[in-house]
Amino acid sequence: MLSNTLNLSKLPSVYLLEKDKLPNDAAIYFVSDSQGQVLYVGRTVNLVKRWREHHRFNQLKRLNRKTRISISWLTCSNDINTLSNLENEFINSYKPPLNWSKVVSPVRRITPVEIALQQSLQQLAKFNTMIFGFDPIADEEPPTLYLLYPVYGQRGLSGSIRSLLKKINKKVSALKWKEYHTEPKSFGKFGYWKTEYNGIRIDLTPVQGLVHFMDDAVRRTVAGVELMAFSREQLETLLANVPEEEISGLGALEDDPIPIEFVTQSQ
Repeated sequence: MLSNTLNLSKLPSVYLLEKDKLPNDAAIYFVSDSQGQVLYVGRTVNLVKRWREHHRFNQLKRLNRKTRISISWLTCSNDINTLSNLENEFINSYKPPLNWSKVVSPVRRITPVEIALQQSLQQLAKFNTMIFGFDPIADEEPPTLYLLYPVYGQRGLSGSIRSLLKKINKKVSALKWKEYHTEPKSFGKFGYWKTEYNGIRIDLTPVQGLVHFMDDAVRRTVAGVELMAFSREQLETLLANVPEEEISGLGALEDDPIPIEFVTQSQ
């Protein structure tokens, strides 16, 4: 994939307020802040014409007062299918936060993906979320960290979890949680969630009886945030009768799979 090899710092670029210097080429363009974070990705058959009346310009101009915004571009064929496919590839790769925000929304703060992840995990820890294990083997699926949250019969924390993650999703951030499955209302309407950070998937699942494992839990960190975790002995006991092909490389978490520095920032 082109997105895996492209070095944005090597692309031609201009500052936002110098957009009239853009060429009239067909291109994929990248809007970045002074730290190099990609804020927006788009496509066009004529770059300078596109930016004369770009729907994001006023929004970006306000943001430019806080961090210098630049536009870089990758010259491409003007074939609309080629442009569309490349745009989707780069959006999926960089997950630019403004591609998911409303144009009318003033950008007061862009939350770095690391901070949005840490805020998510901090709140999940308050709901007694536990680390079940980590599967580092990247076959057809990415390396996956499995988190569990407690439910009690048809009662549980699913509504609170849902509110929390939807609140995180409202932030102008590249981190987004997806509810990929919801139990029927008769079973409690519990939600199953997932997100990805830096190639690692985080899967969050509701589990009955999780409270019985908490007394013997150990403490482990994910992205610098401490959570309860299944010990190696607990996990080995639970998986003892599970066929090996169903386990893959799943094991108890020992080291932080996302070793980033913890940053304190208001919610």
